[in-house]
Amino acid sequence: MNILKKNILKSRFHLTILFVVFSLFVFLNKEYLFRKFDSIIVESYLRSQDILDTENKIKDRIFVSDEEIYIASGFLYANGASPTEYNFQHPPFIKYLYGLSAKYFNLPLLPNIIFSAILLSEVYLLGKLVFKSGVVGLFGATLLLIDPVFKEITIYGLLDLGQVVFLLGFILTTFFWKKHWIGQGVLLGLAIASKFYSPVIMFLAIIYMYKIVTKQFDLKRELFVLVVASISLALTYTISFLKGDYNFLFHQAKIIKFMLDHNRAIEWGGAASMFFGGYYLWPISFFVTLFLVIQTKVKELKFLLLITPVVYMFVMLFQLPFTRYFILILPFLYLSLSKLICEKLLH
Repeated sequence: MNILKKNILKSRFHLTILFVVFSLFVFLNKEYLFRKFDSIIVESYLRSQDILDTENKIKDRIFVSDEEIYIASGFLYANGASPTEYNFQHPPFIKYLYGLSAKYFNLPLLPNIIFSAILLSEVYLLGKLVFKSGVVGLFGATLLLIDPVFKEITIYGLLDLGQVVFLLGFILTTFFWKKHWIGQGVLLGLAIASKFYSPVIMFLAIIYMYKIVTKQFDLKRELFVLVVASISLALTYTISFLKGDYNFLFHQAKIIKFMLDHNRAIEWGGAASMFFGGYYLWPISFFVTLFLVIQTKVKELKFLLLITPVVYMFVMLFQLPFTRYFILILPFLYLSLSKLICEKLLH
């Protein structure tokens, strides 16, 4: 049997294991993932803190969770409402998916099952392609699967899961399917269209710096990808264009202004205390990553994966912390930890 066939068989075996474990995860959390949609969530949302009421017409306001906001606004989008009318501060793509799933299947969280499966597959691929080991990829994906944040963003209707899926997809296509510029642009655009895009901008800046240092930066290609990404983002506002009440640039400026005005990051270092005092594998994997950064040459692609969580954590020091924000770097951290463990066990 040639090497190619052996690699294919190994990959299939690893992915089969991952699928079985993920299926068990879905089964154990079926009461959350297969919750029925209740229309009362929309009624509650329309009286919630997310609705602007300059004329003070809403009586008996109530506070609802982020999940309720996203699912309810998505359901309104799916029934013809413009994304500029409800929860405008976050782009609409993931909310659309929740709304459409609620409308046609009565199960708003079906997209999360698909996204979670894709995310684990992407982590496996990164391990196999970047660290040249399917075992590293499998172990890294398994560590992510048992992480409490993975469970949190999967069993609740939040926006972070979709964003990280599209970001990792963008990274994979950027470095391993380099000629697929349109695919890269679409994935980048959907990452931007999933949630407020400051993390995407930061990841893009890190990638561009790496490309410049390693002499891989092609201005023509990057501009093309950005144009496709912008078009992809704009298309998620199609209903707004059709209603004639949408100015793309004005609306994006409005989103940025809203986020800057409502930035509640008042405690410097809050994210660090939450991260290093939280789930025990987080600080372990972070210090392992720092150790590997020192040993890795800048021109190696794995250096990009290693330095990204370090930069992200530094920026997070100045932000209001939520544990779900860590999902953007946990795939990289767990691949680093898996790399070190596999090296020690296999050698």
